[in-house]
Amino acid sequence: MLTIDANVWIAAFDPADCFHGVSATMLRRAASGNFSLYAPDIAQLEVACAVSRRRRDPAAGVAAGSKLAAHPVLRMVLVDTTLQAAALRIGTQCFLRGADALYAAAAELTGSVLISWDKELVSRSGGLTPTDWLIANP
Repeated sequence: MLTIDANVWIAAFDPADCFHGVSATMLRRAASGNFSLYAPDIAQLEVACAVSRRRRDPAAGVAAGSKLAAHPVLRMVLVDTTLQAAALRIGTQCFLRGADALYAAAAELTGSVLISWDKELVSRSGGLTPTDWLIANP
């Protein structure tokens, strides 16, 4: 079980991103390996807006958000009072940014490993980068 940070999805949807190849490979391998994937439900908004902004193309952002929502093994974790309380606890203890705390809390609540390109988030939450996950899961 894996919780995937928005930056991994964004890289996978943006061929110009330096992490595109590794992100896309990691997501394909995880999906084909029957791993359950999780993300807080804000991920769709984050991904759609980031892709749209990067490409200066609203349609590209909408398409990326739609692909994320339709992903066959991704389960969205509702940002409710339980997730927010866990994010508040983890975020303040680990000195995380607000949205990062939601991803760390989603990982904790689902019992999954957090996957992110954000080195600070990975080190403070005990997560892995996509590269590290691929090495551990050949």
